[in-house]
Amino acid sequence: MRILKIFLVLFFLGVSFIYLNYFSSFVMPWDREEAIEAALSWGKLDKLPKDADITHIEKRGSIFTRQFIIEFTSSEAEIKNWVLKSKGFKEAEIEIKDGTKTYEIHPKDLESYGGRVKIKGNKVYINMSWS
Repeated sequence: MRILKIFLVLFFLGVSFIYLNYFSSFVMPWDREEAIEAALSWGKLDKLPKDADITHIEKRGSIFTRQFIIEFTSSEAEIKNWVLKSKGFKEAEIEIKDGTKTYEIHPKDLESYGGRVKIKGNKVYINMSWS
């Protein structure tokens, strides 16, 4: 009976880990840097500004698709410098509405789908996908 209880606890922990790691929107602390690097590379974006304060990071998708959503704040000067350094913004379609600049970024030479970056003041919202 004791072995069965241990097995059930380990099974439950294993299923929970798989769910959190692959199916939930939560990004594990040890996957955080990799998620940021993936999102930035899929949009041909430069590394985040040094003073960037990441306020939200989320993943979506399945084993066949992946999407990362990153929100951060930084100084407006650093954000402008980041935009200038990032290759993805050079071919992006830009829409400005209510003070928000939305960049549609879809690199043709990468396998990623790309996505969009929204900038309003000192807040940046990155949403990049791969499928």
